[in-house]
Amino acid sequence: MQNDIANEFWALIEAARRVSEEVGQTVEEILIAGTKEPLPLNEARSLLTRVVETVRAGAAKRGDQASVAVLDRNVKGFIDQVTAVRSKLMPEPGRTTTAAGTKLQLQAYNSIQPRPVKPSPIFHEREIPVIEGFVHTRDIEVWDENKRIDIHLNQFQQVHGRAPTSDELLDIMLGKLKLPGISDDDQFEIRELARSIAVNGVRKPPIIDVDGTLLDGNRRVSACYHILNSPDFEAEEKRRAEWLQVWQLTEHATDADRNAVIVSLNFEPDYKQDWPEYVKARKVYEQWQAMLALEPRANPNNTRQREMKREIARRFALGMDEVNRYIQMVDLADDFEDYHVSERKQDKYAVKHRAERYFQYFDELGKGKGSGGVYWSLNQDDSFKHLAYDLLYDGKFQNWNKIRDLKYVYQNEDALTCLRRAREEPDQEAGQELVNDACSLARSTRAEQRQLGANTRLKVFVDWFKELPVKTFQEGEPGAITRDNLKGLHEVLLLVEQYLKEEADGEGVRAAGG
Repeated sequence: MQNDIANEFWALIEAARRVSEEVGQTVEEILIAGTKEPLPLNEARSLLTRVVETVRAGAAKRGDQASVAVLDRNVKGFIDQVTAVRSKLMPEPGRTTTAAGTKLQLQAYNSIQPRPVKPSPIFHEREIPVIEGFVHTRDIEVWDENKRIDIHLNQFQQVHGRAPTSDELLDIMLGKLKLPGISDDDQFEIRELARSIAVNGVRKPPIIDVDGTLLDGNRRVSACYHILNSPDFEAEEKRRAEWLQVWQLTEHATDADRNAVIVSLNFEPDYKQDWPEYVKARKVYEQWQAMLALEPRANPNNTRQREMKREIARRFALGMDEVNRYIQMVDLADDFEDYHVSERKQDKYAVKHRAERYFQYFDELGKGKGSGGVYWSLNQDDSFKHLAYDLLYDGKFQNWNKIRDLKYVYQNEDALTCLRRAREEPDQEAGQELVNDACSLARSTRAEQRQLGANTRLKVFVDWFKELPVKTFQEGEPGAITRDNLKGLHEVLLLVEQYLKEEADGEGVRAAGG
């Protein structure tokens, strides 16, 4: 790498001297300055531009049109090339070169100076001194030795024949770089973490080695990069991700110290227990109700509701879909709790514990608002909804998949009878079996009805279609059939024609064989 940069360095100087000795000397001085006491790149670029313009003016005054033409043709690309090489020669921001190698210097930020962490933290039974300070996020690269992405790295190596670059590592973490066998767009949940960091900042300092190598915090750093690079975040949110408070090992750290940090933070549990979804959803719902109470109208229009939910999403670092989901789930959980407390006279807190235990089921109960869906079916008949609530309270649904079959049970009297027996069954496992039987019965009956009812439905449609007036097919007439529907009908008729032809061909073959 160093030899390549050196070759570029001298090749540029020679190219500059071919244009003009004066330009060549200036280029050499600028590049050498990049390794000593460098000007900022914009100042170096401005200086070189002025020199080239001066040389061009001199060549024009002498009547040297050939030199003027060369400078006019190549000046921008040439200056770009000089500043690019010069940037490679400069030390990285915040880094210094020591006898032991490159060191990433911690910076002061918000008047907080770098300082030792006291007492020294313990990692896997070792007391390891660390310094606390700030670094610019872009000075840290995603760690290519993180075992979390080991399979991805080996897969990338196999596909591309090389290790990934820093940008490609980041793309792997964000799910932007597609690899065979990986279907999840955000496997490491970086976007969800980014939403949290945008609201709260990075709450747990990543740990870096002396040279800035990440020992812990790949996901946090990747999430910060995502915030800085994404148009989805506002300026204040980007500011929270721009500087990272980190813990840095000292130059006296050993390989055993580094290994202790990695083992402690990746193998040993931290025993942190996340809030249950029931609790988080309740917090979101309380905020939603509080915002509704402040609205001048009892029922804000859809645009205003979206704005309010977007604000809640920002406040709780959630996606809009999650906010909508939580609000609907709590609405149903409240209805469940109110029924069991008010009508079944169950203990209020016993009911809340059941609602928390089975909270995920309310997600399924809220799906299918259209005709024939689960939610629609439950709200056609309170006795049916309360039957489902009783079965849920008693743990009679073996899993949440069974909730989906309620839409088939609703209009099947035999299946409903089976569900009622399940409610009365004192043994939970036996009750679950009865629920399973009811769902299976409703599904099989529905399949039979769909087949048996096909002829009746088709005959009704054909009779109705034959009686349609001609103007129904004339575009622009009131109640006219749309062009899209006509196209769909045409596709169906082509299928019918194909079926009839295949049947006729089959009859011909059988007749010939007979």
